[in-house]
Amino acid sequence: MIRHSQSIRRSTTLTAGILATVLTVVPAAIYFVMAFSHMTGVIETEGEINARVVGALVVANPKMWEFEELRLKELLSRRSTDTAEKRVLYNLKGQVIAESLDKVLPPLLSRSFPVHDAGHRVANLVVSRSLAPTLMVTALLFCLGALAAGFAFFRLRTVPLRAVESAYRSLKQSEEKYRSVYESLNEGLALFRSVPVSDTETDLVLMDINPAAVSVFGFERDDIGKGILDLQGGLFAPVREALQGTPAEVILELAQEAAGRVFIVNAFPMGDGMVATLLEDVTEKKRSAEQLENLAYYDSLTGLLNRRMLLDRMEHTIGSAQRDGIKMATLFFDLNGFKPINDTMGHEAGDQILIEVARRLKSSVRKKDTLARLGGDEFVVVATLDTEDNASCIAQNLLRKLNPVYEVGGREVYVGASIGISVYPGDGTTPETLLKNADIAMYNAKKPGVEFCFYSAQMNQKLQERTRLESDLWRALEREEFFLEYQPIMDARTGRVAAVEALVRWMSPERGRVMPDSFIPLAEATGIIVPLGEWVLKTACTKLRQWLDAGCLPIRMSVNVSGCHFMRSELCRMVEEAAEQSGVDLALLELELTETCLIKDVEETAAKLWHLKGLNVSIGIDDFGTGYSSLQYLKNFPIDHLKIDRAFIKNVCDLPDQRAIVDAIIGIAKAMELHVIAEGVETLDQAEYLAHRGCDELQGYYYHRPLSEERLLEVLREERERLQLVPDTAGVGEAGVRETHTGDAAGDGAPVPVQPV
Repeated sequence: MIRHSQSIRRSTTLTAGILATVLTVVPAAIYFVMAFSHMTGVIETEGEINARVVGALVVANPKMWEFEELRLKELLSRRSTDTAEKRVLYNLKGQVIAESLDKVLPPLLSRSFPVHDAGHRVANLVVSRSLAPTLMVTALLFCLGALAAGFAFFRLRTVPLRAVESAYRSLKQSEEKYRSVYESLNEGLALFRSVPVSDTETDLVLMDINPAAVSVFGFERDDIGKGILDLQGGLFAPVREALQGTPAEVILELAQEAAGRVFIVNAFPMGDGMVATLLEDVTEKKRSAEQLENLAYYDSLTGLLNRRMLLDRMEHTIGSAQRDGIKMATLFFDLNGFKPINDTMGHEAGDQILIEVARRLKSSVRKKDTLARLGGDEFVVVATLDTEDNASCIAQNLLRKLNPVYEVGGREVYVGASIGISVYPGDGTTPETLLKNADIAMYNAKKPGVEFCFYSAQMNQKLQERTRLESDLWRALEREEFFLEYQPIMDARTGRVAAVEALVRWMSPERGRVMPDSFIPLAEATGIIVPLGEWVLKTACTKLRQWLDAGCLPIRMSVNVSGCHFMRSELCRMVEEAAEQSGVDLALLELELTETCLIKDVEETAAKLWHLKGLNVSIGIDDFGTGYSSLQYLKNFPIDHLKIDRAFIKNVCDLPDQRAIVDAIIGIAKAMELHVIAEGVETLDQAEYLAHRGCDELQGYYYHRPLSEERLLEVLREERERLQLVPDTAGVGEAGVRETHTGDAAGDGAPVPVQPV
């Protein structure tokens, strides 16, 4: 024991020393690296922002900016955090132009950022932060780690030795408890001594038994000292024969027919000529195993084969078809209209229908065919064929059997079916492949007017392409491959940019630039639209805040919200989070909804819209006139804007009926005091007509295509420079000046749209 204790002591000392070193050094090192990286990132961000702000001042005052020291100091003093940070602006000669008043302790971490004017560097901005707090926390962590390391070292040095001593004590206690455990076993335990009878045979003499062997297996205390052949009429003779000349463990199953019981005998040598036999009653286990085996291969509700047994039967059928040179059809059934019955009438009614469907199918298939239920409302029939035409006949026959009405709970309900068919060997050579392809064909049979459909390779190709696109969309979210473009919305009276619509785009490394029409429908079908919509909303708010901070005039940001996103997500919470994170005024945010999403759940929709309205968010209806246009929701919902769909704008100048529709929409909107926006404006004639008819805002290629952020900022900057500002004598606008705009030469007040940029 002393030798083992010394070995354990050496091992634990080495281990404890290594762990103590790790606890002392690693946390402090990790903190310092992370804090340093964070500080570097913050300095980079702050420096870039301040460099842009100063750059904006330089662009605005290209010659006098160096002399605006007070304004420069004010700009350098702006920051998004409370951490002390020194900022110094140097000219190209290294002379200090302006600096913030913050005092920071050495040592310092500094970064330099160039300030440009028209692409030329005109100054350098140096941003510095103190490393002193980080070093102090690192030192504190080092000290705490040292204390923890000392404690761990002490514990690791003493615990193993105590464990060894405890193990020796436990061993002694286990010997004392052996008898109590032996007596309390639920299994019967009988100890035998091996006694030689001849040179080749040995007999087993009973030496001891526990209470379970007496009460459960019929042993008696008087049996001690008897040979194993004399016990219970020689029932244990197979154990003696199995152990002859075999010192290994023996497991036998014995049946006690008189009592109707089955038990397992586990006999194993214990040394010194002793043999132990452990007896376990497995009668109930055998019965349960038989029941489980039945459940493992058959559906508990319908009594049909389940998936596991179906695959086994298909293996045999494929082998027979291969030997006989015939074909085999796999018909995959899916019930139509079953889910509404389950939802409205309850699962008990659904179970009755499934049982009746199984009965009808069972009475319709041939004896040599295989019928199974995969689960839910999916069934499979496997049949051998002479020609592929037979599969059509089988499908039509089964559909005729399934189509009659079902009587459930005193009501008559109709349940149809869609069938997908795959044929061996052309559509697959394994059960799994045939089932998968039949399943693919079944989904194509769901189309209107189709009841059954044969599998084709094109179906699988489309499914794989859809699956790949779905996978690429999730990866695109993770890799931040999405970006926004912005299409200006023009004020029809003033010609100014009144708003911009944020449009999501996808730049895929493999597919290149992907337009929304290619991925938005799949994103809505798979639910990816929810995280994607949240990203678009937060990104648009963040960009708007950056533009305002850069000196742009306030404009409205319009964000499209899909019906799936609106109904399946906590949109109000997302809007509040986006506003809180970006700091943007929600009065500048407009959410565009489609008509179809407004009518799905009127009460929930109204609650969400009024909540958004309470946040001061504008609500717009996109593509108005193409969905379920209704004056009811225009009246009851807090709608601010109507956007006329481009389909009506395209021929508004050529077709009288299109003009009538557009005039009616504008008239209704004006009567209800709603703001009207026309999208898809592509010609001057369209712009003039819509402006004269009272349309408030115009959007389309006539003015601007969707623009990148950089190009949009250029447009806003150029527009601001074109505006002529004069003292406000007739009325003061929002900015304190009145803007002069292009108007009607005759002075009749009719609006004239601005020319495209």
